Amino acid sequence: MSEEEKINWLIDPKRFFPSNLSRGALCGNKNFINAVDTYLKILAESQFWPLKRLEEIQVKRLRALTACIADCSLFWSNYFREHGFSPDKAVLKDLIRLPILRRNNILTLGASIYVNPRDEDYPLFTRRGSGTTGISLKLIYSEREFLIGWIPFLLRHPVFEKQSLVELLSRKPFVVLGKPGMRYAFEKDFFYRTFEAIQSTDLELLEVRKNIYKSIYETKPAILIGFGSLIAKLAQLALQDNVTLPLMAVRVTSEPISSLERALIHKAFQAPIINWLSGNGIGVLGFECPTNEGNFHLNAENVVLETIISDGNTVRGNDKELIATSLAFTLTPIIRFAQEDLGQFISKICPCGRTLPIFEFTGRRGYDVVLPSGNRIRMILLHSALMGLRSTHRKVKQIQVIQKTLDSINILIVRRAAFSDGDELAIRLAVSKLFGGEKMLIDIEYVEDIIPGRSHKPSFFVPLSEFQERKL
Repeated sequence: MSEEEKINWLIDPKRFFPSNLSRGALCGNKNFINAVDTYLKILAESQFWPLKRLEEIQVKRLRALTACIADCSLFWSNYFREHGFSPDKAVLKDLIRLPILRRNNILTLGASIYVNPRDEDYPLFTRRGSGTTGISLKLIYSEREFLIGWIPFLLRHPVFEKQSLVELLSRKPFVVLGKPGMRYAFEKDFFYRTFEAIQSTDLELLEVRKNIYKSIYETKPAILIGFGSLIAKLAQLALQDNVTLPLMAVRVTSEPISSLERALIHKAFQAPIINWLSGNGIGVLGFECPTNEGNFHLNAENVVLETIISDGNTVRGNDKELIATSLAFTLTPIIRFAQEDLGQFISKICPCGRTLPIFEFTGRRGYDVVLPSGNRIRMILLHSALMGLRSTHRKVKQIQVIQKTLDSINILIVRRAAFSDGDELAIRLAVSKLFGGEKMLIDIEYVEDIIPGRSHKPSFFVPLSEFQERKL
């Protein structure tokens, strides 16, 4: 394939996929699989291309996307005109002419944000976001466009570069704990077994674990997917059960895992851990570098990412807000969208050699412990402090931290074994160390179960703002 052909694939991948794609008709579909395989091989090359070349592809995709949106929507045509944005001449820096859109802005705009579908956009697919931020957005897609924009990037990872895509996508390799967002793309075709309503405490039941192990063996080599806390808990119990599971990879979703949990998962499953960062309406922003843990490579061929400070200026620095523009989806345009995630660009060259931009994801906006002084402690630091205690792994079925007031936090624990005074002291010391001398009341409460968070996800931390809203 010539270089020009590769660039054409990256600028407009829809040209090269079958016209009749639909969920439920993908497993074993040779035309679809061949297109995904070709696209992934090109993406495996482009991740090492010079950044300037990738930015040229972004510009061409941005122009094509915004021109299409303006042609099909009077709202977007006027929106671009009002803000001095010209789709046919746009370059990346022109994006800053456009306002940052937040969930409440989109709700205010209402149905006007949706683009009128063309004949080739049918059938349509509608879903709602998970609502973990408190505002659930309605998303409308061309089903074909959705599949092309999601599936290849869910498979863009070094783990899959060594696999036969024909073999992988001709069967159902995924065993799933919970309800990950990627189910909308994969569930009908590639999920072998889903334990949808499972909670951390359910894993304490041997019969539940046996069903999971059985499913993994039946679809070996399997890819295990689940919320971070569920995967870590299963890893701990699998070691106790002394089982060896035929896993190709483990994918953690929705929750952070500590370095101790990561090591535990590796030890129990002897499989690489895959970590993507995705967003509602955006697709897969990036994948965690396997040789540079904690840092993500941006899927620059599909997404434009900015970081901003609170006044909206584009910057590069610590703990800025991530602002994303999807280049893949037309019917619900996601242009300069703030999805409440925080992070920063990393300017150094990645040791893996990939030239895709590197960024660090540091948590969700507003998901901090707020101290009496107004200083904030990131939730991920609180998580690491608690989950880094060995007693937590041995004696805890499930744990949740709730900030109820400005000077207090509640730690709820579902126990597997009794806690000693020394165990409680270790928890208080680990948490207090984060507070820099500020006085916070730490209340430890032992409970029988913990209420799941929004969208039935396990919730390690409930910030003060959410506690006040939900009145737990």
